[in-house]
Amino acid sequence: MLTREEFLARVRVPLAIDGGMSTELEQQGCRLEGSLWTAQALLDDPGLIESAHKAYVDAGAAVVITASYQISRTGFVEAGLTAEDADRALRASIEVARKAVSGSETLVAASVGPYGAILHDGSEYKGNYGKTLEELRAFHAERLAVLLSANPDLLAIETIPDALEAEALVAALSEFPSAIAWMSFSIGPDGKLWAGQSLAEATRIAASSPAIAAIGVNCVDPALVSAAIAEIRSVTDLPVVIYANGGGTWNSETGIWENAAADALVAYSAEWITQGATLIGGCCGTHAGDIRQLASAL
Repeated sequence: MLTREEFLARVRVPLAIDGGMSTELEQQGCRLEGSLWTAQALLDDPGLIESAHKAYVDAGAAVVITASYQISRTGFVEAGLTAEDADRALRASIEVARKAVSGSETLVAASVGPYGAILHDGSEYKGNYGKTLEELRAFHAERLAVLLSANPDLLAIETIPDALEAEALVAALSEFPSAIAWMSFSIGPDGKLWAGQSLAEATRIAASSPAIAAIGVNCVDPALVSAAIAEIRSVTDLPVVIYANGGGTWNSETGIWENAAADALVAYSAEWITQGATLIGGCCGTHAGDIRQLASAL
């Protein structure tokens, strides 16, 4: 794992993050079905995940994010698997990414998705799970322990829709003093977290952790990002991480993004860099072709 100093040295200049794992898998002909989503591809054919990562490395991504977003013991047990299967999948997500970046300087960021991702009902775009702070802390701590045991370069704590969950993650991170992470939030059209708190409040919570080395937003309409960066910057001078989606809307019934237009990433990237963003990539609805254009622009 990188030290904080090593990470900050890397992001002194703008770097490209990868794009959507599910989108790139679909570009390569993989059909994603079932509650485990990209984790199912990891179980069935890890070579597909490696190939998707490799496409992003070849496109110029300086960071790839592992396919661990939706993997948890709870989710695997509900799907008829075991807690041990979940732990193996978490470690495998990092091993596969390591193979894909071999021979390059691309970093491996272990994805830590929100609790809502295991509910399979779009709760990561709602928050307010009805869970206590301690329940959320315990949920995340067990995943962090397994992911960190596989030695990623850093953690990508992402799509967090609720300040309470951010607080729980900060508490969980305190158990791992050597961990380095970014934390990125999911916000609605009003610029607030989906659970209703301000982005400034969530940023203060995240910045209180010595483990957090960058803060930003992800899976958000590109048109909302500029205001989000300004709000983050009003609270902290930590590096800003942005990986927007294609500007579409998530349909939780059909399980697809509607009306996405990923070329907006390149159109907005110069403005985001001027505002101080140094880690820029894509989320749902973006693929390696989009990241190639973005990396070239950066």
